[in-house]
Order: sequence, then structure tokens, then C-alpha cells
Amino acid sequence: IGEIRLKGHMTDHLEGDKWSFRVKTENPILGMYRFSLQHPGTRNYIYEWIYHQLLANEGIIHLNYDFLNLSLNDKDLGIYAIEEHFGQHVLEHNNRPKGAILRWNPGLYWEWRIDELNGDYLDEDYSSFSSSYAEPYDKGVVKKDPELIANYQKGAQLLEAFRRDSLSTSEVFDVELMARFHAIIDLVGGYHSLDWSDVKFYYNSETNKIEPIGYESFSVRETERIAGQRIPNSYMSPEMNYHDKLFSDPIFFEAYIQSLERICDEKYFNEFQNKIGSKLDEKLGLISKEWPYRKFSLQPYFRNIDLIRNNIELPKPFHAFINSHNDSIIELSIAAVSDFPIELLSLEINGKKKIEIDNVLLKPKTRDDYIQYQSIFINHSVGKIKNVFINARIPGGSEVFRIEVNEFPSFHSEVQPFQNEPEISHISAHIDVKFSDQDQVYYFDSKLVTIAKSYNVAQNEHIRILPGQKVVFEENGRLVIEGELEINGDASNEIIVESEAVHPVIVLNYAKMQCSNIVLVKANKFIESFHSEIHLQNCVVADVSNKFIHSNFSDIHISKSIFGSVNCIGEFDQSKVFMNEVTAKNGAVSFKSNAAVVRIEKSDISNFDKFCYADHISKIGVWDTHIKKLNGMGELNNGSFFKSYQGVFEFCHDDFIVDNKSFEPLAASSNVYYKTDISKINQE
Repeated sequence: IGEIRLKGHMTDHLEGDKWSFRVKTENPILGMYRFSLQHPGTRNYIYEWIYHQLLANEGIIHLNYDFLNLSLNDKDLGIYAIEEHFGQHVLEHNNRPKGAILRWNPGLYWEWRIDELNGDYLDEDYSSFSSSYAEPYDKGVVKKDPELIANYQKGAQLLEAFRRDSLSTSEVFDVELMARFHAIIDLVGGYHSLDWSDVKFYYNSETNKIEPIGYESFSVRETERIAGQRIPNSYMSPEMNYHDKLFSDPIFFEAYIQSLERICDEKYFNEFQNKIGSKLDEKLGLISKEWPYRKFSLQPYFRNIDLIRNNIELPKPFHAFINSHNDSIIELSIAAVSDFPIELLSLEINGKKKIEIDNVLLKPKTRDDYIQYQSIFINHSVGKIKNVFINARIPGGSEVFRIEVNEFPSFHSEVQPFQNEPEISHISAHIDVKFSDQDQVYYFDSKLVTIAKSYNVAQNEHIRILPGQKVVFEENGRLVIEGELEINGDASNEIIVESEAVHPVIVLNYAKMQCSNIVLVKANKFIESFHSEIHLQNCVVADVSNKFIHSNFSDIHISKSIFGSVNCIGEFDQSKVFMNEVTAKNGAVSFKSNAAVVRIEKSDISNFDKFCYADHISKIGVWDTHIKKLNGMGELNNGSFFKSYQGVFEFCHDDFIVDNKSFEPLAASSNVYYKTDISKINQE
């Protein structure tokens, strides 16, 4: 006696004659009360069975997974995969005490995915991990059992504390089981099951820890990047996704690397292969009844082992320089160059003296930034300092790297950008506003401001251009800003800016710039920005022969501004750009994007040769914007994505050239026009 229904979020469960079913019975079948019946290809035939055998071998909660010949209403449907569904029976055969199975609620995520499948591409945060919550998987069973309700509440509290950074990975999860689980995922290349919307958990009331439950790996696939390689934008702010948050705990990361080295090893897999050999042959024999010519090989697992070993056997984990030293202290400058944190172990001097280094961990290099150096001070009693090496390792790893320390100082220890530039000699010493005891706000003391050489504006200095002033940058003129720059006119008293220089006249380095009600005319290049923040509002920019902005790792906001005869509004490298109510006419290309995110709303762009060139996973979003009279839309390369919403594109000669200059392994580029009039995109 039981119930049967169709199952599956995606259409692959309903294709052909082998539809997928969800079954619920009163009496167990093969030890299961709830299970799925589906085409073996849905989980890649025998490879999913091997995945669950690996989980069982490591004591991780896994599902019963097998193959059988299925008949429905006396009709032979052939060989099916039977996969246990979640419930207390899963815990029973995994020898776990009674408890709730939990997950992050994926309801809004699937609403977003359905919209996407229907061609409605919405950029909504409601579908993200940060908008979800922990819930019991089997609500109907849990709500009828006070013990399960209490168990669920404890587990959910732990997961929520983890999500909000109140508790670390090692405080919430069973570190050893989580480490083994992720090492197995690396071995099989099953990263589909690591998505926050798919992961399943169990709260163990005996250990008071959360455990993973292995489910749908879709393996075996090539391991291009191991699970422990985090790629957040910054290691200084709270993690906003499940995966990076999980691996941010050094205790868990060390246990994971130890499991990775043990499990992703030829000896380990050979022993595992021998252990399951007879059962494996039996399953393959059953599958071959329907697919006799289907090839099977264990070689992909050994290929992944090689890839993983090559990944963690870094050619060089960091750069190291001697900044300075005296009779008792050596100052080193060190920067990690990979995705892995690096634990410093010891310092060798002159091939004899070995000095232990305690509790020094280098943060990984972020993907969207240059390497970041940090100073390390080490006490010593050696006379002459030469032939210096550092011994280090990936935390938990067995391989010790021996890295030579460069005797030349690192670039930033001796030479600071524009360190020897003149002081701000002709800026009034009058303090207009004092924001703190250190911060000084200065202004120029004449209506016509002529800048004839380069000036450095320090981090604690704030420069203000006043309404009605005119600023002229002569051939060698430049402002190098590490503090803040304000060029704010008003509607009746604008600020005029001109430039005779070939180079950018405003250089921002970890700085802030705010402009409003300015008129910029006659320039070659204007702004060079590095790790800075720029706000432009009610500005008019005209006759720029090169590019107005060149940014690196910066946030740029442009609103209610006009660009005329500007060759290129901006070249944006790994930056975030937002343009709102912008009018731009006459130029070569409105912007270039390299690994950047650009959003344009309610704007008019016309008479450019090309709209944009986007490369290296750039994301371009255009809302309610009119684009017209272009020779072509431009190019999208190396995984770049363009999408338009409710816009009008007319008299554009050609659509985007997609992936004209692509390099593996980046994903394919694409362009989507949603509720956008493109009927005239190819008209002259």
C-alpha cells in the first residue's frame, strides 16, 4: 500500500518514456519508506552509486541508492535508479539518533529560477542565501512530533547563528564529517550539491553539531577548483554566501585539507575500489541489460586526484622581501599569491639558524585585487643576515614550502606613490571645516585656480573647489588624491574645469571624489581611479579626446549628467558602475568593461561607433534606456553578459559580436533583450 506521483523541478524528469516518480509506502521496500524512481542517467548512472559508497566509507550520512527493473501497470519500463528520500529511515540506517533534517528554504530561489526559464531575467535579492532561512525538510512529520520540533529549533538556531557570523563553522558543524564530505565532493567533482539551495543538514542531539547529508552529486566531473578555494571580493567584510562563510574558519579549513590529502589519493581510491569491486560489477551488469554499450571508467577519479594534487602543490605560495633589519629584528614584507591561506612555520638564516614563527597566517589573495603585502617582525640574534628562507604550508597540508626571501626591499617599503611630490604649497592654509582632530579641509584662495605641477593630497586632507571657481590644469598639472576631493558648484554658479595635460589630471588612490554642477571641457584624460569612490551629479563633460575615466577596483556613480563629443566615458576594470539619467552623444565607444559590473538606467546614448566592449565576465545591465544611431553594439567576450530591460534600440547597424576573442575555460558570453524594442537594431 502506498502513494506514487511524478517528481522533479526540471523537465529532464519527464522526458521520453522513463518519467520520474516519488513513492511513499506503508511497508518498507529495500528498507525504504520514501524514495524516488528515475532514469539512471538523471544521476549519471553508476557514478552516483559510487558517490554514496564513498560517503558510507567515510561515515557520512548518505542515501540508499540502487538499480532495479521497474514495471508499472504490467508495463516493463526497464532499468530505473531507486533513490531514498529524506526521512527518519535515512537516519536509522546511518546509525544516527532521531532528529530533524534541515535545509535553507529555497522557495524564492526557485521562483527566480522559474522566471529565468520563462525568459524573465530579474535581478532580485530575494532569491539569495542572505534572504533565506533554516527550515525542517519534512515539515509534515516534524510538526507532529514535539521531540523533532525541539531538535529542529536547536539546529535552526545554530545555522542562523552561523549565517549571521555569531558562531563559526567549527562551533556549529561537525568539523571532521564536513571536512570528509567536501573532500569527497572534490574527488568526484560534484559541486552541484554544494549550492546553498541544495545542501541538506542533520542536527545530532548527541554531539550538538550539524552534519552534512550527501545528496545528488551528478558526478563524476572534472575538478577545476577544489571546494576550499574561496573567491570572495574581500576578506575584510562578513561573508554573504554559504560556501565562503563555511571555509572562512581556519579550524575547519585545516581539517578539510587533511581530509583532502588523505581521500584524494591514489592509494586510498585503489583500496576503496577493491572494497566495492564485487558490488560494482553487479550494478554494472544490471545497467548493461538496457545500455550494453555504455562505457564505464574509473579514470576520471584518478584524473581528479592528479588535478587536486597539482592544485595544492603550489609553485610558490607567496612573495617575501626583507624591508629592514637590525641586530635584533627583521622586518619582512609578505604577500600571498593564491586562493589558499598560508601558515608561516619558521625562518632560516644563513642556512643554520632556524627561528620558529608562531600564529602567523597569510590571508589568500582576492580574485579582484592586486596582492596585498603585510609586514612581519621577527626577533633574531644572528649577526649577518643573508640567505634567508621561510618555511610555510597550507594549513593542514603535509607539504612544506621553502621560499627564498628577496634581499631587495619590496616596492611599498621604500617608495610610496608620489612621495616626493611638492606639498600643496599654493593652497590656502585657512581651515574651512575640521571633521576631526586629524582631518583638514582646504580650499583654493583665488577664483582662477591654475595647477601647473603635481600635488599630493594626503589621506587626512580634504580639498574643496568652491562654486564659481575655474580650474585649469596646465601641461604638467595634476592632483593626486589619497584623501577626499569635492568639486561642487550649484545650479546658478557652476565650476569650470579645463585641462591642457595629456595625462589624467585627477589621480585617486583609495580616495573619494564628489562632483556636482561642473562643466568640464577640453581634456585628453581626466580621472584615473584605483580602489576609490566617485560620485558625479549634474555634470557636463565635453570634448574629451581620450577617456574621461579609467578605473580599477572602484565604485562609480554618475547621474543626471551630459557627455558630448567624449571619445569614451570610461574604461572600467573590475569596478562597479551605476549610470542614471545620463545623456551621451558622439564618440568612439561609450564605455569599455573588464571584469566589471555596469548598470545603466533611464539614459540616452547615441551617435557612438560602438556601445561597449565587455570582457572577462563583465555584467552589463541596461534598464529603460534609448540607444540609437550606432555602427554596432560592440563585443561581449569571455563570459560577459549583457541584458536589457524595457529599452529601445534603433538604427544600430549590428548586434553584439559574441565571444570573438574568448579563451578557455571562461564560460560563453550572451546577450538578452527583455521587453526591449530591437525591431530597428539592424536598420541604418
